[in-house]
Amino acid sequence: MSLPRRTWFALVLLAALASTSVRADVVDEAFVRGNRAAEAGDLKAAVQAYEEAERLLPGTSALLSFNLGTAYAQLGEDGLATYHLRRALRAQAQANAEVAAAAQRNLGIVRQRAEVSALANGAQIDRPETWRDALLATVGAPEFGWLALGAGWLALIIVLLRGRLGGRAGGGVSGGGVGSGVVGSVIGVLVAVYLVLGGLHGYAVRAEVEAPQAIALSNKLEVREGPGNHRRTLFVVQGGSRVRIVDRGSGWLRIRLPDGLEGWVPQADLGELAGAARRGN
Repeated sequence: MSLPRRTWFALVLLAALASTSVRADVVDEAFVRGNRAAEAGDLKAAVQAYEEAERLLPGTSALLSFNLGTAYAQLGEDGLATYHLRRALRAQAQANAEVAAAAQRNLGIVRQRAEVSALANGAQIDRPETWRDALLATVGAPEFGWLALGAGWLALIIVLLRGRLGGRAGGGVSGGGVGSGVVGSVIGVLVAVYLVLGGLHGYAVRAEVEAPQAIALSNKLEVREGPGNHRRTLFVVQGGSRVRIVDRGSGWLRIRLPDGLEGWVPQADLGELAGAARRGN
C-alpha cells in the first residue's frame, strides 16, 4: 500500500528539518568544544574543533572564522591566520562591529610579524592595502549590486508613472513645471546611482571572477617557473600575502603578486577567499 503524495511530502520535509537541526547541534557542539580548548590553552585541539565546525557549516560564520584565525595566529601560522581572519571580514560573513574590529586588530598584528619574517628571510610580500583595494572590496559586496539594481528599477517606475499621470492630466497646471523639474532631478539621481554603483560593482565582480584573490597559506611559499616540483624556484612568498590567481593547471595555480611578479604554486598551498574554507595540514 502506497502513502498519499501529501504524506510523502510531509515525511520528506520533516526528515530535512531533522537533518538540519542535527547538523546545527553538531556545529554548535564543535564550536563550544573549540572555545573550551582555546581557554585551556590547547590551541591545536581548538583548531581541530573549529575546523570540524567549519566543515559542517553550510555558509560562513564571522565568529567561527575569527576564532580559527586567532588560534592559528597564536600557533605562529601566519598564512592560515591571515586567511581565516580575512574570511571573517568578508561581506558574506556578516561580522558585527565587535568581531570586525577584533579581526582587523589581529590582522594588523599578524601583518607586522609577517613583514619582519619576510625581511629576515628575503621573501616577497604583498604591498599594504590601498584605498583602491578597500573600495573594490566594498563595492563588490552583493548589497551594492542590489542597491544599484533597485535604483534603476525605481527610476524606471517613476518614468512610467509620470508618463501615465501626465497623459491623464491633459492640460497644464500652475506649478506643474516645478514639480516636473523635481521629479526629473530625482530620476537623474537614481540613474546616476544605477550607472555608477552598477559599473563599480560589475568591475569588482569581474575582477574577482577573472583573477580571484587568495592567501598564501604556507609560511614560506616557493613559487616556481612552471607547474611541478621539478621546475626552478623563482622566488619565495611570505605566508599571509595576498595574491591573484591568473591561471590553473593540474593541481597547480599561477599567481600574481600586486607588484606583477608571477609564478606557479601548489593549489593546496593557497586559500581562495571566495571559495570553500581551507584547512591546515
